[in-house]
Amino acid sequence: MAYSEHMPDAYIAEFLDLARSANVDFDIVHDRLHMRMVNPDWAMWSPIRHLLDEIGTDRIEAFVRSEAAARDVVDRSAEASAERLSLAAEAMRG
Repeated sequence: MAYSEHMPDAYIAEFLDLARSANVDFDIVHDRLHMRMVNPDWAMWSPIRHLLDEIGTDRIEAFVRSEAAARDVVDRSAEASAERLSLAAEAMRG
């Protein structure tokens, strides 16, 4: 079992925050992990690259996928709540 598999999610989140602060983003696109750099802070690239190698793309991908799934659950719940609220308001008016 690799070291990164035992790494707490909080460490992965901190890495992603560090990367984001350097304008480097990780996302799942077409079911694959993608790294996007827009006007990156090149002074931060070396530590980001070192951590990327140490953590591994598989662990980062797993974290990004789990975060996206959690956001989906929250979004679906919010949509359902908004729909129920709208129906309740309509019933009260009518």
